[in-house]
Amino acid sequence: MNKLWKRWIAAGLMLSCLGGASLSAQDVPVKAYIVHADHYQLPYKGNEKAFHHQINPGYGSSLAFKDIKSDGTIEFYGLTDRGPNGDIPKYIKNGKKMSGKFFPTPDFAPSIGVITVNPAQGRADITASIPLKVHGKAITGKPLPTGLTGSTNEIALNFQMKDLGTDPNGLDTEGLAVDKDGNFWISDEYGPFIVKADRHGNILEKYGPGTGLPRILASRVPNRGSEGLTIDERGHVFALIQSPLNVDGKTAKTAKYTRIVEFDPVTKRTTMYAYPVDTGYKNPGAAKLGDITSIGRGQFLMIEQGKQHGTMQNLIYKVDLNSATPIADNDDLELGLLDGKITPTKKTLVLDLRANGWNIEKAEGLALLPDRRTIAVVNDNDFGMDIAVTDKKAVDPDVPDYTYDSDKKVMIYNKDKSVHKVKFSLKKNAPAEQESQIWFFTLPKAL
Repeated sequence: MNKLWKRWIAAGLMLSCLGGASLSAQDVPVKAYIVHADHYQLPYKGNEKAFHHQINPGYGSSLAFKDIKSDGTIEFYGLTDRGPNGDIPKYIKNGKKMSGKFFPTPDFAPSIGVITVNPAQGRADITASIPLKVHGKAITGKPLPTGLTGSTNEIALNFQMKDLGTDPNGLDTEGLAVDKDGNFWISDEYGPFIVKADRHGNILEKYGPGTGLPRILASRVPNRGSEGLTIDERGHVFALIQSPLNVDGKTAKTAKYTRIVEFDPVTKRTTMYAYPVDTGYKNPGAAKLGDITSIGRGQFLMIEQGKQHGTMQNLIYKVDLNSATPIADNDDLELGLLDGKITPTKKTLVLDLRANGWNIEKAEGLALLPDRRTIAVVNDNDFGMDIAVTDKKAVDPDVPDYTYDSDKKVMIYNKDKSVHKVKFSLKKNAPAEQESQIWFFTLPKAL
């Protein structure tokens, strides 16, 4: 380990242990920073006092190591998701129920940010932001039109229940890596898609189920497409699917595996591997994989999270693909027809985040620093927002309490089927979730 890293690790802040794990807090020094985005607040037209006409962005959907400077300053690339959004009431259009989201800033462009961590100053900041573009025009995170590959059949609404339309180029960006030429590779949850963008954010290539990626991936659970992406030393792209696929609407809660997809940008060939989700969930569909990062020679670090045995878990595994059986582009895996007939990826627990101080729900960005001991993790802060409901006729109203009939333009209170006058607006989400944070965990030994 060089002198710079020794100095940086020596400055680490030990956090208290919250429970038992394979590595205790006494083994793992931890340093945590709030990621400030003072110059990149999102303009917001609403007048909610808690927001002052701006929304705190979140660049924590993925993390990729960029550089370490001679003064100890560390730079990463971070990634937003599709933008500020929140659940809508049950929505009826043309007599049919639809799912959807409120989009308080519908023109927001999913963006890549530079996260600069200065240990000497005890501070982390967003120091640049690169919006994604197609033919020079910024894309949005709005859903794709019905009928297109990747469509979730969601409707995007403002708080007046007006349909905000769709975006044929829309992406719900989640995974990020940088190739040797400085191009960004990004995965998303809609398609799931994998896109290649230049250093300015211009999308150069796009691959989806049946158009460069295996067709079976179209069976992803809506909004649980490709959550993480990395590039190995050969330049191959690896994308992971967040949860087990839902083949014909039947396997989301029963399939024992989710999939890791290997994509060769030169030959365009793909290979898939079976990743066995933990067995402690209510059902396998409750498993949510986070980010993935290559550590070389067919091995990766990966986040797996969700409630196991009733308790939230955020776990980092080392995953080995070297002996794993390639999986065909069909539904045999999800239907259980390959049980006992294949070798899945090997997984070994490296770090229990919650046992080492992590107290946030979503650990979504992951990177290994050059010492191969220090793991950086960022959270998804959901832009620091949630949906507030004001209804003078209801006690403790919440979004699921309502159904909006767009044909009749009335808001129905589900508990008594009466029409209510309701106002939807923004409120702060849980205090532990409001800020983007970057944490550093230093393992006893190099990986």
